[in-house]
Amino acid sequence: MFYLIDNFWKFLIGICIGSFLNVVIFRLPNEISILKPRSFCPNCKEKIKWYLNIPILSWILLKAKCKYCSTKISVRYPIVELMTGFLFIIFSGGSAYFYSFNLINPFEILFSWILLSILISISLIDLENFWIPQSLINFGFLIGILNLLLIEFYKIDFYINSIFLKGICGATGAYVVFELLRICSKIVFKKDALGKGDSKLVSMMGIWLGPLGISLAIGISYIIAAIFVLIFLQLKILKKNQIIPFAPFLSIGGLTVWYFGNEFLLRFIYRI
Repeated sequence: MFYLIDNFWKFLIGICIGSFLNVVIFRLPNEISILKPRSFCPNCKEKIKWYLNIPILSWILLKAKCKYCSTKISVRYPIVELMTGFLFIIFSGGSAYFYSFNLINPFEILFSWILLSILISISLIDLENFWIPQSLINFGFLIGILNLLLIEFYKIDFYINSIFLKGICGATGAYVVFELLRICSKIVFKKDALGKGDSKLVSMMGIWLGPLGISLAIGISYIIAAIFVLIFLQLKILKKNQIIPFAPFLSIGGLTVWYFGNEFLLRFIYRI
C-alpha cells in the first residue's frame, strides 16, 4: 500500500513538472520568459485561469480546445505530462551513481528528476525546432557540477577516486570527441551532419555520466538512431537526406546509462 501511495505522489509531481516543461518547450524557441506572464493561449493570448490549467484533467474536460477561442490544444501537452509522470516513477529507482559503490547521496532522486526534465525539454525542442537552447545546456552544467560536489561531499572514500574530476574529464573529452566527429562528417558528406548544439549537449551529459558513461551513452544513441532510421526509411516515413534531430537519441542514450549504470551495461555488453 505504501508503495502505491509513494508512486502516486511521484506521478503527481511528475505531471506537474511535465506541465511546466510544456511551458519551457513552447516559450524558449519563441523567446518568451518561462516565468512570466502566466500561462496563456498562444492564439487569443487570453490568460488561462489556474483551474483551467490542471495537468491532463483540464485538457480532457476542455475537450482539447481553448475555453476562450476554441482553438485546438495539441495532444502533445497531456502526452508530455503523462510521460514525465511515469518517468519520474521509473527514474526514482535508477542506479544513477555508478562511479563507485561507496556513495551516499540523499538528493539522488531529485537530481535524477532534474536531469530527466532537462533532457525531455531539450529533446522535444530539438524535434520541433532543430535547435538546442543554450540556457538549458548552461542549467544542466550548473546543476551537474552541484551534483558532483554533493557526491564528493557524501562519498565514503573522500580522498580517493575523485568523482568531480571524472565529471569534468567526461565533459571535456565528450565535447572534443564530438566536435571532431562533427568536423570529419562535414568533410566527408560536404555538409553539416551534426550540429554544434549536439557537441554541447554531450559535454553537458558528460558532467553527469563521466568518461565511461558518456562513451556508453553515445554508442547507445548511435545504435538507436541507426535502427530508427532503417525502420522509418523502410516504412517511407523518412526520406533520404532528410534532417533528423539527434538530441532525442543522445538523451535516450544518456538516460539509459543514468538509469542502469555503467557496471550493468558493461556486463550486458560482454554477455552479447
